[in-house]
Amino acid sequence: MAGIDRRLEDLEHHFRPAEPRLGEEEDAGARLRRAAMVKILDEVASLKASRAGGSRGGKRIEPEDIPGKLLGPGYTSGEVWELAVRRVFEREITPFGVLDSGTVEDLIETWTRFFREMLESKGRDWNEVAKLGE
Repeated sequence: MAGIDRRLEDLEHHFRPAEPRLGEEEDAGARLRRAAMVKILDEVASLKASRAGGSRGGKRIEPEDIPGKLLGPGYTSGEVWELAVRRVFEREITPFGVLDSGTVEDLIETWTRFFREMLESKGRDWNEVAKLGE
């Protein structure tokens, strides 16, 4: 679990937008991007946490593995990130009917591409098959 926390802290630090200068207001677009970033990072953490097993009272607790249930066996770390982006935008935007489905798909594609480029620039393999417990 500490490894995931460290990774998320690294990602949050990497994505943390510059704070507005003294006396300047953060624009609405920046606030929305920041909120989306936080929600996506929280969703990734939740999906990864669902893959962790454990034990309680000497009994083995099997992982729920939400990505495995939705993506099937052999899913990649990139697919987990894309799933997180999709779940956030479908949960937070789609129900309100403010944007058409094409625009939502464009947002999902843009944010997924952003995360892919960022992770690959840090030497992470987007296509690596995810393992339970990581």
